[in-house]
Amino acid sequence: MDLSIGIIGIGFIGGSLIKSLSKSKKVSSIIAFDTDKNSLEKALRDGFITDYTLSVDDKFSNCDIIFLCTPVSYIVHYAKLLKDIVKKDCILTDIGSTKKTIIKGVETLGIEFVGGHPMVGSERSGYSTSKEFLFENSYYIITKSPQNSDVSIDKLKEIILELKAIPIIIEAEEHDYIVSIISHVPHVIAATLVNLLKNLDDENQTMKMLAAGGFKDITRIASSDPTVWSNICKENKDYIIKVLKIFVDMVNDFIIKIDDDKKVFDFFEASKIYRDSFINNKVNGLSFPVLNINIKDENGAIAKVTTLLSKYNICIKNIEVINNRENNYGALKIIVNNYEVLDKAYNILIQNKYDVQIINS
Repeated sequence: MDLSIGIIGIGFIGGSLIKSLSKSKKVSSIIAFDTDKNSLEKALRDGFITDYTLSVDDKFSNCDIIFLCTPVSYIVHYAKLLKDIVKKDCILTDIGSTKKTIIKGVETLGIEFVGGHPMVGSERSGYSTSKEFLFENSYYIITKSPQNSDVSIDKLKEIILELKAIPIIIEAEEHDYIVSIISHVPHVIAATLVNLLKNLDDENQTMKMLAAGGFKDITRIASSDPTVWSNICKENKDYIIKVLKIFVDMVNDFIIKIDDDKKVFDFFEASKIYRDSFINNKVNGLSFPVLNINIKDENGAIAKVTTLLSKYNICIKNIEVINNRENNYGALKIIVNNYEVLDKAYNILIQNKYDVQIINS
């Protein structure tokens, strides 16, 4: 395989794609478009792209696969710009977190469009935040439609494996429903909680000052790019509304039950049992502090981290590779004994040039 890759938009995701694919022996060239010339020039200087353009033009005419890495509301627009430029067997794919309306918008264009959604993300944005190993061991959803050929699916699957990601193939409708529950509605709820605190706080901002720990943790995703999330809500409106209505019904049901001790207990117990069935930061039923670390998927990568921490007598209670990183920072989760150990481990990892974040338990 000797592939020419096109990238439309080299922000956090697009930038991470060019950094990862530039290392692949199956990729011969990478052509990039963005409105930010400085980012394009830096990517060229760093050797991550072969060439760039400030307009969607004939430089994409020989591409085998083109990744559309823009906000979801612009994906169809760029697909239309490319339809008369690309060669017949070129595959267009995207990285958007909604699919149904995009696939509907491109189905009459006469191009081979295969929906894609890497389950990675961050509150951070822009080329400067992109990571060469962002996709390693993460889920990468391919949304196959009836118009897609098996050849195209296989080719896209093969390039996803070059990212060291884990391809998952599902229908577009199912994808949009799933992500509305596990990603989109949580963002709406997080933003609502932050706005609730803002609206109820006093003039001294006492609530804001005290809003650490759990509140800060569950609302972390409210710091995400508002342009991205307003677009997502527009594109996946029907499922978001459907799930939010169910959520409101559950909140109202809780209000009715709040004076019934048993029902309130059962409510929290049911959520605890189900949440504890996830791989998380509990060991023998007890919660411990967590560090999330960005590491490359290479021989000995985890061993290097564990050996480094062991050298300083830091006990690791549990360790987990994170596959769905859309609302998670980092690829490796490490659980330690207590917050004193957590601070020590954090400082050691930072001093050794690791990209680390403390996660409140």
